[in-house]
Amino acid sequence: VNRRTKTLEDLTLDSGYGAGDSCRSLSLSSSKSNSQAFTSSQHRGNWWYYSGSMNSRNNSWDTVNTVLPEDPEVADIFSKCPKLPDLEEYPWTEEDIGKILRKGKGDGNTRTFSQEAVRRLSQLLRRALIRLSREAQRLSVMHSKCTRFEVQSAIKLIQSWSLSESCVLATVKALSLYSMSAGDGLRKGKSARCGLTFSVGRFFRWMVDTRISVRIHEYAAISLTACMENLVEEIKARVLASQSPDGGGGEISAEILEMVINNDAELWGVLQPYEHLICGKNANGVLSLPAYFSPYNDGSVCSDGRADAYAQLELRTLEQSLLATCVGSISELSDLVSRAMHHMQCLNTIRPGMSPIRQTRQQQPISWSPDALHTLYYFLRCPQMESMENPNLDPPRMTLNNERPFMLLPPLMEWMRVAITYAEHRRSLTVDSDDIRQTARLLLPGLDCEPRQLKPECCFSSFRRLDAKAATERFQQDLGFRMLNCGRTDLINQAIDALGPDGVNTMDDQGMTPLMYACAAGDEAMVQMLIDAGANLDIPVPSTSPRYPSVHPDSRHWTALTFAVLHGHISVVQLLLDAGAHVEGSAVNSGEDNYAETPLQLASAAGVPWKLHVWIESLRTTFYQSRYSVVQTLLREFVTIKEEDYNEELVNEGLQLMFDILKTSKNDSINQQLASIFTHCYGTSPIPSIPEIRKTLPARLDPHFLNNKEMSDVTFLVEGKLFYAHKVLLVTASNSAGLTASHLAFFPFQMLMQYLYYGGTESMEIPTTDILELLSAASLFQLDGLQRHCEILCAQTISMENSVNIYKYAKIHNAPELASFCEGFFLKHMSALLEQDSFKQLIYSRNSKVQGLDPLRDLQTALAGRLHSVYVTSRV
Repeated sequence: VNRRTKTLEDLTLDSGYGAGDSCRSLSLSSSKSNSQAFTSSQHRGNWWYYSGSMNSRNNSWDTVNTVLPEDPEVADIFSKCPKLPDLEEYPWTEEDIGKILRKGKGDGNTRTFSQEAVRRLSQLLRRALIRLSREAQRLSVMHSKCTRFEVQSAIKLIQSWSLSESCVLATVKALSLYSMSAGDGLRKGKSARCGLTFSVGRFFRWMVDTRISVRIHEYAAISLTACMENLVEEIKARVLASQSPDGGGGEISAEILEMVINNDAELWGVLQPYEHLICGKNANGVLSLPAYFSPYNDGSVCSDGRADAYAQLELRTLEQSLLATCVGSISELSDLVSRAMHHMQCLNTIRPGMSPIRQTRQQQPISWSPDALHTLYYFLRCPQMESMENPNLDPPRMTLNNERPFMLLPPLMEWMRVAITYAEHRRSLTVDSDDIRQTARLLLPGLDCEPRQLKPECCFSSFRRLDAKAATERFQQDLGFRMLNCGRTDLINQAIDALGPDGVNTMDDQGMTPLMYACAAGDEAMVQMLIDAGANLDIPVPSTSPRYPSVHPDSRHWTALTFAVLHGHISVVQLLLDAGAHVEGSAVNSGEDNYAETPLQLASAAGVPWKLHVWIESLRTTFYQSRYSVVQTLLREFVTIKEEDYNEELVNEGLQLMFDILKTSKNDSINQQLASIFTHCYGTSPIPSIPEIRKTLPARLDPHFLNNKEMSDVTFLVEGKLFYAHKVLLVTASNSAGLTASHLAFFPFQMLMQYLYYGGTESMEIPTTDILELLSAASLFQLDGLQRHCEILCAQTISMENSVNIYKYAKIHNAPELASFCEGFFLKHMSALLEQDSFKQLIYSRNSKVQGLDPLRDLQTALAGRLHSVYVTSRV
């Protein structure tokens, strides 16, 4: 008994070990699949695992070597485990996954994934999404808000150290890109700003629909999106690494994908359909540790520069024991945890790849409280091993409880990893019993417990560095918080005395005052008592400092009113406001930069301007759902988007969507709204004019010879009238041996001949009624100068009545400049033109397509060019 007591005392008071901060804890291991095919990968360490007996001792370590055969009993065991729900809706498509697989890691490999493999991967990813979201949802309960911190901690809980490090780094990268592109906030969608293929907007919508939390920060959506996309890239990289380089360029099938995942201890458990998380083992039940969990594997040594055989054996023994799934005594467990924490601290210190920034930000080491060890022992104890540890203890003749099968028992290393992550998330220096219960809920089937609530915590580990007097004062302070937290208002005076010199405004390690805790709990009576006792209503949560080591990053600068608003305690909010609490919280009197959301911001649904990306996606969704009343409302909102925010997305996607609506809609109100938008986008600037062709023909013959019977040598019969000309002029004007022009009227023919004889259009007077016929003739004879002159005259005389006819002539007779001018005219006057039958027939009638016309496509192209030149290119 004395030996066990001493072990517990050493474990809880020894300050020489710890797990480091949350950043460095990610660097404790880097791993890859158990599959031997992965040995060719150079950027990820190999896994070593055990399939034979270590024969070191006959207790806990025997569980390390157990590999279950393929037995129907195993399938029966898993069939009884609760399963994850099937997601009917998820925030990606198979096309999205295909894009990531084509652009992801391993670009040197030309092999592609089959459609069946993509479909299977999409199904597996839903399970990972559920796991991450459920943990983020539970972590968000503490502050009734889901931020990037909750998502990143959920990643660390669900995934192995190396895989979570990769995914967390992906979230940091996406958030950095998003922050650096703040100037493009209204011009680009979130996914484009973050450099992601998955849609951040869809993930955000999905998180809201699944009620991850009452409030979801956009950074949380970005982090979850980046994590899932990085997980796809990691899976692709491992699948490609498992294939031989000379394996050809065939498709990777779903069977190959399944095989690689089944052999990968980091991926297999995360992608299983069971509610409990299977960690540290692959589909064959093989337990494994990452290779450079040991610093000796890559030749690294300790500080003395030598690592003797005994030290290596001791280290290997420790690493093997961390794979144990059962222990025989609390002293054995205490010893294993203590040595493991020392080992992890050593890894953090000597690992050459660690960032110097992480080393300078090293936190105080994490400790394990006695109740945490006892709770962990409860889940790891084995009655048979207890009897082997203690010869004086006879094993029970019959058992009252069924033992959990080996396949359902996680190794000790995973218990420690998850428990430490829970402690790090709440910025605590101590792993307590609740962390172990939360870990058991995650790792064992059929267990559940409530999420951790916001409450005062006794961080007794911080007392170890204090002298007796200071430690006594801290224990008194902790007693004061507990007295207030119990809800007894008759103890408030005694509690305030116990809090110390700051009295009712004393802050604990989390930077919170008793009033903040009472507001978060909704204890109206206690809030009133604390207000009467003189509590400062607007005192904020301080920034993280050695004095307040457990401040949650997102709660900095929050006030008591902020906590009441977050947890939805309206009566408490009213109490605080009546007592004079400021709705802007700490932003009123703060002398430092304060980016925290104020209570007023959290409580109000402030209107925000439309972002172009959000507007387009909203319009697309409502159109696909045939919710035309909402479509009309959204179209009216377009004018609220600033013109300086028009971008390539509007040109490439927005216009296509709106013209699709115009093409299919039979609602006149919607069509008029679209016409107004097109006119608005085209702008008030004039339509670009049609340029003259400067080339002037020299006079071929004296005008006196025009239609002169006496001197002509060729005669034309046009509309029954004779027209005299000269062969020499006609031969030089055209290479055609013969020409039929029976459809030409006499006057346009006369104007055409006059153009040839005069060598220009300066002296020509063309009646408005004959311009189009002359245009047709000029096009027929390929007289570019005369045709351009007719186009200019048409542009000068265009009106609502003749615009459709002019457009048809321009398209039929190959007059692109005039057609472009007509399209600009249509866009400028589209609302009025939609009232005319001729224009509606032009854009909707099948006859237009028969004539080779596609006016809606031409209008879209014209408007896209206008937008691009006026709003996009001009800003570059």
